Amino acid sequence: MIPVEMLLEGRVDETISAVIHELHHIKFSDKEDAAVGNIFPYAEKFFSSIEVDFYGTKMSILQALNTEGSYTPTEIYTRTLTHPYAPFIYQVFGDLFFLMNAIEDVRIDELQPANLKKYRFKQEKIAFSKFQDSFKTGDIDQDTLFGKAIMALFAFKGFGKSSYSEDSRLTKDIITKCNVPSLLIPLTFKVFGESIQKHIGGLWQQNKDAEEQVNSAISSYLADEKAGENSEKGDETQDVEDLEISKIKSSKCPALDENFSNSIREIWGEEKISDMLTAMGNQEGSEPSLPVKTVLCDSQWAEIQSFSKLKHISCREDFECATDMEYDTLIYDCYA
Repeated sequence: MIPVEMLLEGRVDETISAVIHELHHIKFSDKEDAAVGNIFPYAEKFFSSIEVDFYGTKMSILQALNTEGSYTPTEIYTRTLTHPYAPFIYQVFGDLFFLMNAIEDVRIDELQPANLKKYRFKQEKIAFSKFQDSFKTGDIDQDTLFGKAIMALFAFKGFGKSSYSEDSRLTKDIITKCNVPSLLIPLTFKVFGESIQKHIGGLWQQNKDAEEQVNSAISSYLADEKAGENSEKGDETQDVEDLEISKIKSSKCPALDENFSNSIREIWGEEKISDMLTAMGNQEGSEPSLPVKTVLCDSQWAEIQSFSKLKHISCREDFECATDMEYDTLIYDCYA
């Protein structure tokens, strides 16, 4: 999906860059449902490493979520969760997807043909200038997961510096030479592990404060049953060795910058995803929806349809002034 605003503002080269970028996602990246499935086991590892006070009982976020119901990668991707903590689950996966998308952007952009990279270089320079101003003014907190991901993205592309881009475990060379996107997930989550963990803990606290849990007798009983005999010591919360993170308490995690977080989440926000799924219309089990005539006026649609009347012919011919000259011919069929 390409924002039409760029073209309306006359930013033609940036629009071309965006089109090339998204086409390369289609060609080289995992599909979104596969990406969510690949992220799922690592998200649960992070959940298991964060201790929470759930209805007066100490347990991991993973246990707390399982106490309230089940959730699957398919339900997360299709936004059909009935889990009481669905907003929290959606947000965690959206934010982890954002991080992996930043790393994937580095990979697929390097796969662009050399003659098209000029559009990307122009767009990246303009974008970094805007973000650099936000870094200097403090509008973007460089200590947050989002700030660190953006800083690393630009650093991998040769703009600015980031400790993450200088980590020998995750280099630009490693990213760009990886042919299977999912192989970068464990490596990225290990490098960003502590930041991800604190981010998820902060999200939980934010969600908890917003919902104001009711400490009912039944909920307390279920929480105790799920936590196990050692729940008072928080022993069910675990270190995760393969991600190199130690267990932490959500209460110790920093609060999130809601304004900045929400602006970042517009890239992978609930409303936008729901709108996209609705617009697609032909999802399995649903009826195709009619086109909405608020995007293109009739004259624009007619112009687009006219391209079906065009035939493109590549030609090669010898001329007196030059040899082996190649040129293109477009034939417009008025009767088509």
